[in-house]
Amino acid sequence: MVKKINRNQSGLRVVRNFSLSPSTPGIAPLGAVLAGDAGYAGVVGHDFGPASETFGEKLSRLRKARRWTQSDLAQQLGVTEASVCYWEQDRSRPKAARLQSLAALLDTPIAELLGDAPSGRANLGEIVARMRAEIAQIAGTSPSKVKIVIEM
Repeated sequence: MVKKINRNQSGLRVVRNFSLSPSTPGIAPLGAVLAGDAGYAGVVGHDFGPASETFGEKLSRLRKARRWTQSDLAQQLGVTEASVCYWEQDRSRPKAARLQSLAALLDTPIAELLGDAPSGRANLGEIVARMRAEIAQIAGTSPSKVKIVIEM
């Protein structure tokens, strides 16, 4: 269930609930995405990235999935935009303390950012973040307002 919150002409909040299902255009079942089902690349029209990415490519993809600019990420980390640019170009890497903050902001394990994480469940946070961004786009809201619950 997705809630869409708008304000009407009087300034009152209007909450609208609606559901997205695998039959909703552009949405794939999360299980198919996690299983790497060849019939699903995740969200229709989405590329979930190559199996082997550099640190910079992964950072860029994760940042863009959250619709952040390099400047947005730099401000949140307390670094310059040039630093983020260099990281994404694989010209440099963040220091250990900054890497921890970066992983927390991107809701991604440090090992995954560095390319040391095994495939499968280690990528769950990344997939959920991408799905959150896609659902937000379809619902016309921001990703921070989309909540995804996975019961295991």
